[in-house]
Amino acid sequence: MKIEHLIRRDFSIVNPFYGVNTIKKELLERRALVVQDENQFYGVLTTNDLVKNSKVLVIDCLSIKNLVDFKKSVQEVLLEMKVSNTDVLPVGKEGNFIGLVFKNELYNYVSEYNLELETIIKEQTEELKKTLETKDLMFSIIAHDLRSPFNIILGYSDILKNNLRNYKIEKSERLINQMNARTQMTLNLLDNLLNWSKNQSGKLIVNPSFFNIGTVSDQIIAELKETAQMKKITLRSFYPEGLDVSADKNMVKVILRNLISNAIKFTKNNGLVEVYSMAIDEYIEVTVSDTGIGVDDKNKTLIFTIDENKTKLGTADEKGSGLGLVICKDFVESHHGKIWVEDNKDEGSLFKFTLPTQFVKGSTIKKINMPYIKIRE
Repeated sequence: MKIEHLIRRDFSIVNPFYGVNTIKKELLERRALVVQDENQFYGVLTTNDLVKNSKVLVIDCLSIKNLVDFKKSVQEVLLEMKVSNTDVLPVGKEGNFIGLVFKNELYNYVSEYNLELETIIKEQTEELKKTLETKDLMFSIIAHDLRSPFNIILGYSDILKNNLRNYKIEKSERLINQMNARTQMTLNLLDNLLNWSKNQSGKLIVNPSFFNIGTVSDQIIAELKETAQMKKITLRSFYPEGLDVSADKNMVKVILRNLISNAIKFTKNNGLVEVYSMAIDEYIEVTVSDTGIGVDDKNKTLIFTIDENKTKLGTADEKGSGLGLVICKDFVESHHGKIWVEDNKDEGSLFKFTLPTQFVKGSTIKKINMPYIKIRE
């Protein structure tokens, strides 16, 4: 902390041979006056000088106050003020007087600097705490949430390895389908973990392109079909032809995969999960509807935050990391969109998000209220 930015250059100059009574009022107002005759600098007159050395002429009242170099630190100058018992010191550059520094202003600067430093330390401490919590959470997910499904997959594979020749084809197919569903869920969890860690480190980059949102919805539904069949849940999507979106395709896949997986997770057997896509003004709004257990009003915002989001088991005791919706929010907002949850009018939830839209050249679609042009089951 140098004094060079705290130097007062708006000082008032008095002649060394002025009478004290002439300058007394100005001195009381300014607390210090520079005593100078033409180019000759004599010193600095303070109110303390008048008290200690009351004389008729200004020059006779001056006490010795050496020039302090403008490169000196605030701490050094404050120490010098303490030694010389003064509240003001003249500042010099290459031996020439350039301005004044006041004790109270130096103390104020130190106080503000310390407060700013405390704030920076506090922020860095919080950031470090979050980094450590992130690391702990990642290790927890790797140790528990990833280990558990791998054990299940290994269990299925061991059963098949030891009994394949004895099982009927239908039973083998059922076990293989269950393995496939578990593998898909585990891969989704791993993708979430990798995407979240990239986002936390600032290495995630949005690469937008134009693609059909309905086609991507169909792809994700096809991926999760086996998972849904384990609970006999029907998956359907509704969207108009030619509905293109301008977004990062991989990110949109992650968003849809997480929302549909969540819908399956919290929907009971024989339930229904539907995906609606429609154009609204300059955006496409996508809705993932389910007939599941719903979301409490108090949790409708908390579920999108990692700090407050407490994971709970699905309707078939499915486990989760709590990262899915957090990643969805980050990815949607990186596209300047919104994501939220509403109550389904019958039962369950409606998870909705918006993305910027771009229609195929020649499309006649401008605005759609109900997207029932194409249905995929």
